Amino acid sequence: MRFSELTPIQLNLISQSSVYSNSQDRPHLHDWQIDWRRLYTLVNDNSEQLLEVKAGLAEDWVRTHGTVWDVTQGFHRRPNDSYDYDDTVFWGYSSWATPAIVVTFADEREAAFALYTHGMDYNYHYLGYGQLD
Repeated sequence: MRFSELTPIQLNLISQSSVYSNSQDRPHLHDWQIDWRRLYTLVNDNSEQLLEVKAGLAEDWVRTHGTVWDVTQGFHRRPNDSYDYDDTVFWGYSSWATPAIVVTFADEREAAFALYTHGMDYNYHYLGYGQLD
């Protein structure tokens, strides 16, 4: 699988989201979650071209992303390891935002892509050892 097959997406990098305001109901537009199978395939098919892959919600990236894979460690057991502390809580499902990945390529270019499937699983999935739990 190639990254050119994915849809590029813009990340919202605001530090606070109006979606979490007490004065508004949270919208329910869809039930989308990270597509873990496609993510696993993308990393395995392209690992020699990658430095790092993060996943989260594009419209609330700052508060929802975590590292899935990097060139040093491979697949991460947890999305926010101690060396990557940035006060986020990983979230892989949304009824209003778009599950996405950010890829840092070996030449240090970064690109963000929508990567989701229908579902409501917000959990992080460890993809090492060929697992999709």
